[in-house]
Amino acid sequence: MQSFTIGDYDIKEIQAKMLGIMVEIDRVCKKFNLRYLLDGGTMLGAVRHKGFIPWDDDADIMMPRDDYNKFLSVASIELKRPYSFQCIENTGEYPYNFGKVFDVSTKYTERFTSKLNISHGIYVDVFPMDYVDMKDYLKHAKAIAHYTMLRYYKLGLAQGKKGIVAKLLPLSVINSRAKAHMNYKKEKTELVCKLCHHGKNKPPISIDLFNNYIEVPYENTYLRIPAEYDSFLKGRYGNYMQLPPQEEQIPCHHVEEVVL
Repeated sequence: MQSFTIGDYDIKEIQAKMLGIMVEIDRVCKKFNLRYLLDGGTMLGAVRHKGFIPWDDDADIMMPRDDYNKFLSVASIELKRPYSFQCIENTGEYPYNFGKVFDVSTKYTERFTSKLNISHGIYVDVFPMDYVDMKDYLKHAKAIAHYTMLRYYKLGLAQGKKGIVAKLLPLSVINSRAKAHMNYKKEKTELVCKLCHHGKNKPPISIDLFNNYIEVPYENTYLRIPAEYDSFLKGRYGNYMQLPPQEEQIPCHHVEEVVL
């Protein structure tokens, strides 16, 4: 079997740190009865590999917005050392619309954010899933993308004409406007969407997926995926049990420094 390295480390050592973070998130969610599911390639890994995709260099979890907000409210007290939850609500230069739980005892410095005053440890992405209607969610996703780019300009992560607009707006205003579009649907609906990090293969999904979950083997533990994982993964990846071409089996996050 092909082995993968990032920096001076076997990727399995890095994935073991990510697994520790996911286990801690799972513990906190169970303690406070919060809903979550593995997302994206992390869910795919659970089904196809019973753990990490061998070359995967990150891990993703999704939560309904209500549960995400509760997780944010307890994370600073409940997460055990060396874990820390960072997001735009609690970290000044944080660049994303979703949070990350970091292992602050490690270094996992990505090129894109290396100059920012945030944690640079190994992390797990935590995506809030917001209530939406099919008729108008794309309009809000487009607005969120606009304010996200303004944030990137403001933080020096991008350059161009939009940087002029970004200079005129305080970061707090940019963040609040992005959040207003993520929370545009005040009442609960049957659908939720990853408005915070939307893409063409990330359509709205049923909120019921979070209520009808199963716990499946993931490396040496068990984590949650939807009972209807097959339809989710087919919608995201097509024939998801087929491995991609070997040239696509590579880590992809441009990590500049790793220290475990």
